[in-house]
Amino acid sequence: MSADLRLESIGWQVYRLPLRHPFRTAHALLTERQGAIVRAISVDGDQQGYGELAPLPPFSPSLSHTLAALPKLVRSLAGLPLAGALAVLDKAQHQGETHWPAPAMFALEVALLDLQARLRGQGLLAPYARQAVPVNAVIGASPPDEAARAARQAVAAGFRCLKLKLSGDEQEDSERLAAVRSSVGNTIALRLDANASWSLSQAEQLLRAWASYAIEYIEQPLAAADLEGLRQLRRRSPIPIAVDESLSSLESARQIMDLEAADVLILKPQFLGGLRPALRLVEEASARGMQCIITSALEAGIGVCAALHLAAAHPALTQAAGLATLSLLTSDLLSEPLRLQAGMLYVPAGPGLGVSLDQASLARHAVL
Repeated sequence: MSADLRLESIGWQVYRLPLRHPFRTAHALLTERQGAIVRAISVDGDQQGYGELAPLPPFSPSLSHTLAALPKLVRSLAGLPLAGALAVLDKAQHQGETHWPAPAMFALEVALLDLQARLRGQGLLAPYARQAVPVNAVIGASPPDEAARAARQAVAAGFRCLKLKLSGDEQEDSERLAAVRSSVGNTIALRLDANASWSLSQAEQLLRAWASYAIEYIEQPLAAADLEGLRQLRRRSPIPIAVDESLSSLESARQIMDLEAADVLILKPQFLGGLRPALRLVEEASARGMQCIITSALEAGIGVCAALHLAAAHPALTQAAGLATLSLLTSDLLSEPLRLQAGMLYVPAGPGLGVSLDQASLARHAVL
C-alpha cells in the first residue's frame, strides 16, 4: 500500500526544552536541549510520521547548520513515493555522505519509517528481538554519600545496571566508586564514565587499582581523538574499554574497530545518521565480537523512542541501553510517557513509533 504513496509535505518545528537540573557532559554544562520535530504527512493527510533532530556539538554539527541543510535535503525527497524517499536516504547513509548533517538524516529517516510502519500497521523496525529493553540509571559525580544514596534508590526502583559519572579527581572518584559499590553489592552491573578526562598513564594506574570492583566497562577514559592511546590501554587494562566521544560517525566507528581500540561501542543513532546505519554497525561489530550499547543523545521523546525501537530490534543488543534520560527534561513532548518499570523500558505497542506527539507541549516550547 505504501509503495506508491507520495508525500504531501515534510515540515518541522524547532523547540527549546529546559532541563530539570543542569547536566554536565564532557564538554559543557547543559541547561536546555534544542532541536526540532520533523513531520512527514501522507498525500491524503490521514497519516503522519514523526522524527526528531537534536544536534549536540561537538559530537554533531550545530543546530543552525543542521536546520540550514534541512530544506535542501527535504527538496531532494519531494514528489517521490515513500519507498523511493527512503531509498534516497538509504543510499546517502550507506555511502556516508557527509554533506548532509547526521541529525537531519536521522530525523527524516525516522519520520518516513514511522509513516511507512503506520500505514502497514506494524512496529517501526518489526519484527523485534524483545519487547522491553533493560536500561541503566545514571549516577552523577556527586559526593560519595550522595552517589551511594542515589545508587540505592536506583536499585530500589528496579535498575540492575548503574552508570557512574567520574569527575577527574582521582581521590574523589576512588571514594565515590567505593561508596557506590559498597552500597549496592556486587550483583548490580556498574559502568564508569570518565568523560575523556584521563591521560594514558593515569588510566592504566586507576583501572588496575579498580579491577576488584567488578566494572562492566570504563567509558571514554582518554581524549576522543587518541585512538592509539585507547588501543594501547585496551591491551593492558583489566577493565573493558568503551568509546563514546570517539565514535562520531560511521567512518570513526569503523576506524575504531579496525584498530581494535575498544571492546564496546556506544551508539547514538542521532549522530550516526539514522537507525539503519546504526543497525549495520551492530552487524559489523557483532561479527567482530564487539558489543554495542544504544544510548540517547538527550533528545526528547520522539528521538529516544526511535532509539528504543533500535535497541529492541537486534538480538545482539542484549546489554542495558542508555535510554533512561527523558526525566532530565521538563517535557518529553509525548502525549503519554514511555513505560519505564523495574529498570526496563518498554517498546510502545502501536504501529510505527507507537507514540503520539503532545501538540500543546510542543507549542509551549516552540521557537518561532
